[in-house]
Amino acid sequence: MNSPAAKSRKAKGAHSTLSFVAILVAGAQVVHAHAGEPTARLPIPATVSIYDSLGGPDLRNPLRTDIAQCSLWSGGPAGTLLPQGSDQPAFPRPGVHGAIGAGWNSACRALYGLAQGSVFRDGAFARATVYGERMGSYTAPDGSRVAFGHERRVYSAGAGFAQPDGSFISLDVTRAERRGTLYGGSQIDSRYFDATSVQMRGLRILEHPHLQSLRFSASYTDVDRLNDNFTCRPLVGAATLARFDRKALAADLALDGRMDRLAWTFVLFLRSDQRDATRYQGPLLAPQSPVIAGGRVTSYGASLDGRYDLGSGRRVLAGARLDLVSAGLGGIDETGYATPGFGATPTARQLFAATYGYAGGGSASEANLGGMLRLEQDIAADGRLYAGIRRVVRTADPRERYFISFTPQAGGTLNPGPIHRTWIGNPGLKPEQHHLAEVGFGWRSGGWELVARAYGDRVADFILWDRTRGQPGVLRADNVGIFRNVDAAIAGLEAKVRYRFASGIWLGADGWLTYGQNLTDDRPIGQIPAAEAQLRAGWVSQAIEIETRLRLVATQDRVDGNFRAGSGVDGTGLVGSEQRTPGFATLDAALTWKSRPNVRLTIGVENILDTAYREHIERTDIDDPFTYAPTATGRSVYLRGLVCF
Repeated sequence: MNSPAAKSRKAKGAHSTLSFVAILVAGAQVVHAHAGEPTARLPIPATVSIYDSLGGPDLRNPLRTDIAQCSLWSGGPAGTLLPQGSDQPAFPRPGVHGAIGAGWNSACRALYGLAQGSVFRDGAFARATVYGERMGSYTAPDGSRVAFGHERRVYSAGAGFAQPDGSFISLDVTRAERRGTLYGGSQIDSRYFDATSVQMRGLRILEHPHLQSLRFSASYTDVDRLNDNFTCRPLVGAATLARFDRKALAADLALDGRMDRLAWTFVLFLRSDQRDATRYQGPLLAPQSPVIAGGRVTSYGASLDGRYDLGSGRRVLAGARLDLVSAGLGGIDETGYATPGFGATPTARQLFAATYGYAGGGSASEANLGGMLRLEQDIAADGRLYAGIRRVVRTADPRERYFISFTPQAGGTLNPGPIHRTWIGNPGLKPEQHHLAEVGFGWRSGGWELVARAYGDRVADFILWDRTRGQPGVLRADNVGIFRNVDAAIAGLEAKVRYRFASGIWLGADGWLTYGQNLTDDRPIGQIPAAEAQLRAGWVSQAIEIETRLRLVATQDRVDGNFRAGSGVDGTGLVGSEQRTPGFATLDAALTWKSRPNVRLTIGVENILDTAYREHIERTDIDDPFTYAPTATGRSVYLRGLVCF
């Protein structure tokens, strides 16, 4: 086979960047919502989940913008202008509109600025956004210095046409660039992490008695990333460089219809995830490990969802989904890699065989069937009860199937040794099969707002990041990182309550409780959030808004934190280290002055009591199998100004 150097392959990131792109493509609708304009009233108030069992390894713990600290895994400081998960609106408001904003956060010397504009006249529109951000390292309340920081630039432009009946077509292009990203606790940083995204969407209102609309959307994202251990830090050990490349494609075509009491949607969809990555090492940075040697997972299929009105405020929702999956690894036999001090690096095929006894060629195909059934009942003037069941099947992604990070077989008795930084994907993984039951309600009346949800998820073939200990289907017992299927149980409770007095004062509370158990090995699942509650109070007037928050997080002692007995994903994974994450409480406050309806100036103080704490949920770089939980920032002040027109 050709060597990776001869093939001149780019390395591709194993982390999803689609959510990263979404935060940067936020449109004028988001900015004006921040400016205090009214938003659509929802029939059911919604809780904000902090854990999604259906999301896969990178999305089970969503990035949280409500955690006000400078850390990559927390969504940025509270003063960030563009919130995580913001979606580009279909088309802007009529006329000429825009926004200019800027912010600063003392914790990590963060500076960020936004300029955004749109024009919509005579059925045509155009829009553009420019966003910039710079952050640096910080000193935690316990005196530790946390390596952190990056510079980020985002440029987005789009145009399209829209008709009075709501039909539209739009095209948006976004370029996001991140430079000099430092990862606290990791052995490597990102020299650059860039993403280019193209998105096209459209809607056609149909003049038919039973067919209402035809919708389509398509997006293509190209990610380039380069990691090394010498550009942003003094070189320690062997020079290491890793190049990542990823291409993600998503397309949907949906037909909406209605017949009397039945409303339905039929969707055809396509998803493609292609990743390629290589690590280089030594004085000449020669190819050392085939991180992902041309991995691909493609799925296509169809779904049908319907809603039938039973009368008296009652309705039943049902749906079915079929995914046809095709996966492959083009470089399973790729040679030309050498590990300094070891010799020729084993091929992916050799590592799969030695670890799992895998004798295939890296390809796989699946036919996955999912579905849902849900009953809803309206209550009072603005409330709803619901109960439902779902079957959701998630196929293994290219990282779980094909990721290879080979380290010499030495230091097995050390704590940890070099060998324990080896990861070996599993091309024989079965898809996760989630069987989820949930009940909940949402209700508004007068000044009250109440929301609650409870769910239980029985998972067959949960894809677990684990360590080799000679488990069934695993041939080695040297504690290297692997992926394997286990049975699991996950459950959770979420609740929110608000009351708004006529004087403008409001009180509220939010709570989350999450449980996860590896049934096969009878141990907790790692990276399950600790029990958490937030007590909130505020006051709103025409010119002033005040908000305070007391965040209470319990100790998380149900952990999988020892890499010799489990996965080691919680804490540092070191034998003898403290595995539990201590509980903590933080107090925050913010004051917003609205000098005019389109002007907002905010000053806030996060962690007023300067508490030293660390989050249980950890996110680290893909090259390092050991997670790291640095102490969070201490007391910090942020300023934010936003002007809309």
